[in-house]
Amino acid sequence: MNGYSASRKLRCLPALLIILLSLACLSVPAHPSATDQPADTPESAPTPTRARTPLAPTPLESSSFAYVMGNQLLPPPDLPMPAKGTAFADPRFHTPLVRVTDKKSDGYIDPGIQNEYSKVDPENKDGTLLILRGNSAAFYLYDALTFQPLRQLTIFDACEYAEPEPRWDASDPLLFYYSCGATLRAYHTGTGEVKILHDFKKDFSKAAVITTGSEGDASLDRRYFCYMVKDSNYALLAVITYDRIAQKILGKKTSGFPDSLNWVGMSMSGSRCLVGYEDVAMYTDAYNREMNAFVRLPEGSAGHGDAAQTASGRDVYVYQNVRTDWIAMADLETGMETPLVRIPFDTNPDIGLHISGNCAQPTGWVLVSTYGAKTPPEGKSHSWMDNALFMLELKANGRIWRVAHTQAYTGRTPAEKNYYAEAFAAITTRGTRVYWGSNWSDFREDYSEAYAAILPVNWGAKIP
Repeated sequence: MNGYSASRKLRCLPALLIILLSLACLSVPAHPSATDQPADTPESAPTPTRARTPLAPTPLESSSFAYVMGNQLLPPPDLPMPAKGTAFADPRFHTPLVRVTDKKSDGYIDPGIQNEYSKVDPENKDGTLLILRGNSAAFYLYDALTFQPLRQLTIFDACEYAEPEPRWDASDPLLFYYSCGATLRAYHTGTGEVKILHDFKKDFSKAAVITTGSEGDASLDRRYFCYMVKDSNYALLAVITYDRIAQKILGKKTSGFPDSLNWVGMSMSGSRCLVGYEDVAMYTDAYNREMNAFVRLPEGSAGHGDAAQTASGRDVYVYQNVRTDWIAMADLETGMETPLVRIPFDTNPDIGLHISGNCAQPTGWVLVSTYGAKTPPEGKSHSWMDNALFMLELKANGRIWRVAHTQAYTGRTPAEKNYYAEAFAAITTRGTRVYWGSNWSDFREDYSEAYAAILPVNWGAKIP
């Protein structure tokens, strides 16, 4: 996906191999320090009066939905690639699915397209707009009801050094925040207005970029952000936490980390800045907002993971434990680990995982997406977890709800690798949809299209 993708790939390997190898009016507060930029006039934008025919299927009532629970082996069905806008039910798990994009009709310039990453909600506050990322790093604004492309987000073209990492506002459905060089900015999709909220060169004279490493998110209320500040040579200057409302840095740490940094991101409540490392430190640290104290999460917590909240509202980090080969969660205040489900590497060692903890309605669950080759390694077979989308309850011996098969394969065999066929599935904050990328067994280089699963109404209260 970018310069950070190689370390992502390392962390998806099973523990044995690791040992062997190693997201109206501008609602952003008009602060006196904010710098107005010339408007990037939208070519088109959804308005309340525009006729819009939804392509997405209507969510099913939970009372009539046949949930499939547990970890029984249900092989993916052999289905032809659907046309854009075609809605159908997953034959194994009954969830309504729909193809969102099509390169020929949408006209995007990249070899493929999908949601940005599993840790990021691609939908806005009310589920009317959608940001997708092309596989050569162009971003696009889509209508989330009709799935029609509205425009390429060319406001990002002037942003150097790192990805813009767009993150939707928590209250204004037309507003998102993004990083551009060393600045944090806000963009109004209705007016095209850009505001510079903070220029971190004022705090660090050599700052050229702020980034999470393309793997972090802001707090759920979008008040708190955690960034790595880097110079033009990508050397780390500091890790900082920033309060968007108070317009100030709350804490910074410039040195003393145990390894090179891979990514950073805020917990859902905004109380912790998570710091993930590159190759040596096989754990994750959870710093307070002042960046002067941390809780070290368990050894092995360096695998793919995401911040989430339990049903009781506690901040946790959910991850692939690369030492134990379990999906586990750790409490961000105590560091205590709870194993959730064993990864069946003994059946198929070619299983990679991504975790999406975005869901806040309800809390207490994460989405897991898995990926691998269409043919398993010699002498092995596919497991129940292969090429799957499933919801995992955040408790010991928690429930597993099978949502869909991704129909995404990283290659014909494990020797082939399309990074963009890793699905990167993300559940929305509202808990209504799952978006993911799939090549649907089309093995063109870097190819994928975006798909969506439409979850049942009020599933959190009705799931068996």
